[in-house]
Amino acid sequence: MLKILILCAANPATNPRPQRLITLLKDTHKLTALGINASAIRGVEVFSYPAFHKRNIFEEIRLYKNVFSQNWQQLIYTPNRLQIAQILTQHSFDLIICCDLVLLPIALAYKKGAKILFDAREFYPAQNKSNLRWRLLFARFNDYLCKTYLPLADRIITVSKGLQTMYQTQYGISCELFYSLPKYHNITPSHPKADKIKIIYHGGANPSRKIEHCIELAAYLQDRFELDLMLVHTDKNYQRFLEKSIAQMRSQGKKINLLPPVPFEEIIPFTAAYDLGLYMIPPSNANLKHALPNKFFEYIQARLGLIIAPNPEMIPFVQSYQNGYIAKDFDPKTIAKAINALSYEEIISYKQRSHIAAKTLNMQTNKNNINALIKALFP
Repeated sequence: MLKILILCAANPATNPRPQRLITLLKDTHKLTALGINASAIRGVEVFSYPAFHKRNIFEEIRLYKNVFSQNWQQLIYTPNRLQIAQILTQHSFDLIICCDLVLLPIALAYKKGAKILFDAREFYPAQNKSNLRWRLLFARFNDYLCKTYLPLADRIITVSKGLQTMYQTQYGISCELFYSLPKYHNITPSHPKADKIKIIYHGGANPSRKIEHCIELAAYLQDRFELDLMLVHTDKNYQRFLEKSIAQMRSQGKKINLLPPVPFEEIIPFTAAYDLGLYMIPPSNANLKHALPNKFFEYIQARLGLIIAPNPEMIPFVQSYQNGYIAKDFDPKTIAKAINALSYEEIISYKQRSHIAAKTLNMQTNKNNINALIKALFP
């Protein structure tokens, strides 16, 4: 039994990636979790540190000075993250699983004799390229972190083959694939109603994801389809824009609804009542182009048929399991035309094939993978 720390810049009890790692490891190892405003987790020792407070004008000026002078250590060791260093000083671990790039230097500096497994769940140098402030302040910082600290990790995992290739090409770093697979749910596929086929899209809503395209889709769907959006908002202006767009669609008699988000652990049971899971986010940056997100596997685990735009990471899965339709492009009219052409029998077939896929694409596969990684680190 190893002493393992899960370190993240989120609440490890609720953030999907660290939460699933905890579930995989807590029964076979002595587990500790350390994250922002961390909640209690049964069977796990939990430490917490505060979120970074919003900078005042003087701190913002200092940030720009540090960036333009490349004083990167000041960006790493912020006051709230210094508490991580204090906790690591007081405790020892065999393995630290670090889930955020900016925390990797701290984990490496205070690891003592621990091995470091880094979870590169996205390509950090392209994390938020659509945002001008981020490009000015943090693009070079993330590049510096990758060049300097990724080679020092003992093992690195990532979420898709595209990201795996990008890390290898740009930094010469080998990553192992570790998909974001959910817990297995023993669910019988729901039976669609021929006159009310229910479509769901769920996930974070920010401008780079172009959620307005999902809303536009509703304008072209046949009356037998109903589209629900379950969104987690991070941008209030964008939220208001989406809410107004949905209200306009509804005033025109279109069958589209905006739902409040359910807790993370309830997503799969809740969405199991639907028939089709939708993914049509355009590849506006490298991370979105090579995304293989939680929702993709959650749709499958909920036994939904899939409707996807031509995302290169999802296409092989849908082709292999034949559990959905791959649209030719990202245009809402094109995708709506494809949905409208689906027969009732095809939708049932997609759901049944997701039922088969769900028996493989679940957390048990990741349990085998993480156990193999740990065995390689501790032969």
